[in-house]
Amino acid sequence: MIPTYLLRILTVISIITSAKAQLTEVRINPRCQKFLGDVSTLNRDVYFNIHNSSDDSDMNQLMSKYNVNKGRMFWGPFAEAKNKTKQVGKYPFSKKGKIKSAFKVIQNIATAHPRDAFVNGMDTKKAAKWAVEYYMYHVNERPAFFEPMNEPFVHAKDFYTGGWDPLKQVQIKKQMAQLFAECGKAFHKTPALSNIKVVGYSSAWPSMELNNFDHWNENMKMFMDTAGEHMDAFATHLYDGINVAGQDNIRSGSNAEAILDLIEAYSFIKWKKIKPHAITEYGAIEEGYAPEYSDAKSIQTVRSINHILFSLLDREDRMLISIPFITGKATWHINEKNNYEPYQAVLWRPLTIEKTSNPNKPLLSDWKFTARIHFYDLWKEVKGKRVDIESSNPDIQTQAFLNNKTLYVALSNIDDKNQKIALQLEPLGTKVKKVTKKALKIYDNDAPVFTKEKLEEAPKEITLIPHETVILAYELASNISFTSIKKVVNTYSNTYLKDIEANIPNDFAFTNVPVGEGSAVLKMGIGRKHDRSKKPKISINGTEVEVPNNWKGYDQVARDDFFGVIEIPFETALLEKETNVSIVFPDDVGKISSLILQTTLSE
Repeated sequence: MIPTYLLRILTVISIITSAKAQLTEVRINPRCQKFLGDVSTLNRDVYFNIHNSSDDSDMNQLMSKYNVNKGRMFWGPFAEAKNKTKQVGKYPFSKKGKIKSAFKVIQNIATAHPRDAFVNGMDTKKAAKWAVEYYMYHVNERPAFFEPMNEPFVHAKDFYTGGWDPLKQVQIKKQMAQLFAECGKAFHKTPALSNIKVVGYSSAWPSMELNNFDHWNENMKMFMDTAGEHMDAFATHLYDGINVAGQDNIRSGSNAEAILDLIEAYSFIKWKKIKPHAITEYGAIEEGYAPEYSDAKSIQTVRSINHILFSLLDREDRMLISIPFITGKATWHINEKNNYEPYQAVLWRPLTIEKTSNPNKPLLSDWKFTARIHFYDLWKEVKGKRVDIESSNPDIQTQAFLNNKTLYVALSNIDDKNQKIALQLEPLGTKVKKVTKKALKIYDNDAPVFTKEKLEEAPKEITLIPHETVILAYELASNISFTSIKKVVNTYSNTYLKDIEANIPNDFAFTNVPVGEGSAVLKMGIGRKHDRSKKPKISINGTEVEVPNNWKGYDQVARDDFFGVIEIPFETALLEKETNVSIVFPDDVGKISSLILQTTLSE
């Protein structure tokens, strides 16, 4: 029998061991420059934008003070044509002429609601011809991006009568895709508009895995087959919650990774290159809150925006633009019908509302930031070149940038539990003068807590509550120079969307694989029922590797199926220029949606 005192000692040891096992190690090497493909310097215009295009004084101050750029507007050639002709599909052609040089563009995405752009049986070539004329002759400013329609496929039912009809759905969506294709073709053969990128289809509901991936085949794949050749980027909307249609999803984390990886995998198979992404909306759709404004309600989306942002930052070499769904003042929403409450996504709300004889046009003044400003508070100074940073836990998202004498380290906890992090900062060769810590804590029913404090010394450990984001700014005594380089490269297979059969190998071949010193990971996207295994046997060039039980974000049990990416790390010594991967599941049902080989090697 074990003595009581010994049992107590063993219990304490067990608790300490358990705590250590849960400790996340984050290692930062500021002297090692990191490249995503050929990209190292953070381009803030790709990420730190607002879903607004106004030019009022508040917007201009935001852009200046917070280093934010414009993002998106619901106006363009099709809305203009409908406004003038009062009929969709009829266009006010009026001007001709030749312009030799390419027009300059401003950062903005021009889009339109499908009801302003599309009608069943329309002449899509004529529509594209008008869109070209509009940007050639009818405007003084031209957007960097043209997205002919916003979230068109979820509105397909609006364009035929009667009940739900699968055949009519296919017919309408095909026509919609053809409108995108014709616009892409027309813009690409017009040199004066060569600076405008045509993107689509702004998928509102990218539940690719539904009905054994029929949703993928009937929507995004169909769009890529029909219009993809003429798109400069594929537009997807990533939301936690129900965006227009579909089940209540939490996409941030492994699910968003699987969606984007599937698009990339098919892009490589079809064109032998990765066409980039344009995430023209992302965030969260909050539910369960009173209709009145509250900071607790307003901030909910920022939790999701931060998590998705960390993932998008890892794809800058294949990202054209991303727009968090944080809008401007949306004065159109403040009326009697809506009880004079602000639109839920706004960055500003009026403190003074003076009602007038027109219930749709009150006098609004004393504009104040909503709680969503904390997203921009967190990130407004972050810039520089990427540096090497690694996390031992996929639920702790990391980014790091070096800008002259300032090192920025960003951390976010995508887990539903507190996470304790050990920060391992490699030798700098110079003194850390001070550290500034910004933290954003977001709660379900209470106002958020944003803090900014100066720390007496560089922290060795830090604890993040669930979904907290922290940015540490290390101010250095002198500049430091890079002494090494690491390059992240994604290698794609010619195989994707493979059926899973029990004990039957699925083989993936990778060619021109980078080899050398560093780290490597297989990004395995799978769509399966929850009672099926997520831990297959995987062999790389004949050597079996361990598959972890953890992945970015939650377990997805609230969804009908698991659809996510599981990252499998392995030793780079297993790599060969021609690398073969074999995956064997112990049970049937589901698909391997994509398998991408990611290497981070020293150069």
